Amino acid sequence: MLLLFAALSPLAQEPHRCAACHSESVADFKTHRHAASGLDCGICHGPSEKHRNSVGNVPPDQVAAPADISKLCGNCHLAEKQQYESSAHGRVYVAGKKVKTANCNTCHGHHALRPWASQVENCQRCHTTLPASCKEKPVSMNARVACMSCHARHTLGVSRQ
Repeated sequence: MLLLFAALSPLAQEPHRCAACHSESVADFKTHRHAASGLDCGICHGPSEKHRNSVGNVPPDQVAAPADISKLCGNCHLAEKQQYESSAHGRVYVAGKKVKTANCNTCHGHHALRPWASQVENCQRCHTTLPASCKEKPVSMNARVACMSCHARHTLGVSRQ
């Protein structure tokens, strides 16, 4: 919650203040629904005054490590955070294991929302060997993502067979 208040303070950075050095990230962020709802770079990165004044020689106030992503996103998305942290992927981070696993950004993207079409490819980066049921046709012809046809959002538990 601290970052939320920091981002809403008068010192919070607006995307145009970051664009001089981070034009691609800012352009991506402008397509995100978070930007459309009035959030800015400071919501995730803090005011980062020293970073801006040093012309990049000082890191931003906040750059979330993979293990911190669900905590950061969970400031606003509490129910999703709780679901994720109870999942197999989330339990890896909650237990403090130093293993790479999926987090919010894996599915949703960092600055721009990740397209749904890339989700199967994301899952297959780690889950290279799929059970036979995963290789079959999706449950629904209208399924946006084959993996999500059976796996519940955020927990990724099997919800249909």
